[in-house]
Amino acid sequence: MFRKLLIANRGEIAVRIIKACQQLNIQTVAVCSTADRHAGYTQLADEVVCIGPAAASGSYLNAEAILMAAINTHADAIHPGYGFLAENADFAAMCAECGIAWIGPQTEQIKLMGDKARAKDFARQQAVPVLAGQSLQGLAWPDIKHAAAKIGFPLVLKASYGGGGKGIRVLTDVHELHQQLRAARQEAAASFLNDAMYLEQFLTTARHIEVQVLGTGTKLFILGDRDCSLQLHKQKVLEESPASILTETQRRTLYDLSRQLLAGTHYQSLGTIEYLFADGQFYFMEMNTRLQVEHGVTELTTGIDIVAEQIKQAAGVTVDFPEHVGLQPKCTAIEARLTATLPVKQTRIETLSWPADVRVDTDYHQGDRLVTMYDGLIAKLMVTGANRQQAVRNLQWALAQVTLTGPTTNLTFLQQTVARPAYIHDQYTIHSLARWEASK
Repeated sequence: MFRKLLIANRGEIAVRIIKACQQLNIQTVAVCSTADRHAGYTQLADEVVCIGPAAASGSYLNAEAILMAAINTHADAIHPGYGFLAENADFAAMCAECGIAWIGPQTEQIKLMGDKARAKDFARQQAVPVLAGQSLQGLAWPDIKHAAAKIGFPLVLKASYGGGGKGIRVLTDVHELHQQLRAARQEAAASFLNDAMYLEQFLTTARHIEVQVLGTGTKLFILGDRDCSLQLHKQKVLEESPASILTETQRRTLYDLSRQLLAGTHYQSLGTIEYLFADGQFYFMEMNTRLQVEHGVTELTTGIDIVAEQIKQAAGVTVDFPEHVGLQPKCTAIEARLTATLPVKQTRIETLSWPADVRVDTDYHQGDRLVTMYDGLIAKLMVTGANRQQAVRNLQWALAQVTLTGPTTNLTFLQQTVARPAYIHDQYTIHSLARWEASK
């Protein structure tokens, strides 16, 4: 087992990783920017290293500074969390060159799935259904126009190396494509240090279903599925596990496709395979080769601490689970993301309290000030129920008990959303939340 682990991240995910390390008796090193000097997660770690200025490009995206912190503190492993450098193959390779274990997949696996165009080509080779699409890398404008016309509008423009909803645009005609392409590339370059873009067919009615896997190189464990269809501005807002709209036959098909996708890859570590589901058909979208923001609902439905298991797998410790663990969830779990809303006029959290008997992943406490320059996430609130109906009722109750004054947040919108008949009766698509917001 590792002796000391550096967390190359911040906020609530840093807290989550520190807690897993404490269970495994691993010492932790937190890194922070100057904006995060007094953040809660820095108080939980055994050591703290300030790695640069507030701007992420000089701190949380500064691979050299993070590696130097790991070397100077004698850390023998690095966990990247999600976002920032979590899916940066070059950073993973740099860790290996420095003799520091990388808590994640092998470099080639990150490269394969990190490029959306290449990942889709690979899925086609593995006979996994994929929507029509085209990489724009190296194409001049006339060729981009031709590719768009061939696929057909409406289209989705995506950052090839993206995640978290950044760099994504939905386009209805070629004029919008011309207008939005430069802005999308700039956003992708700022967020992922790569401006490569990808065009894809846009489905007007679909659900967003994802599969949680953990690979050991010789075995691939499927730890369940999640429905993440309720998104706003390409950011997930409400996630649940298992995806209740799937029949048992559809779920088995989904898992078979996921095994088919990774067959022969000897995949290691955690990963999330994302699909669009429409008219009874699954279409591979992408695979995130990292710990997912919404991992907590899978932990609740399986009873498995998947962060600890990810660390153990990277350390060479044998991990093993029942073969059908994903098909036999212990409960239904739902997560609501509580976020700050723009414009942020007040950053001080005057009051903050959570209901009892729910899981809350957060790095904020009453009296703290929001650090909004990285993201607006304040907390992830998770509830369980014997079935979806009960979990929804528990979520309605839990959100009604939250007290938060100071910054403006999406709390009222969450409360209204989970009270909607369409939500209660599981009748929505990936586009529903945007329509509900527009009608509030």
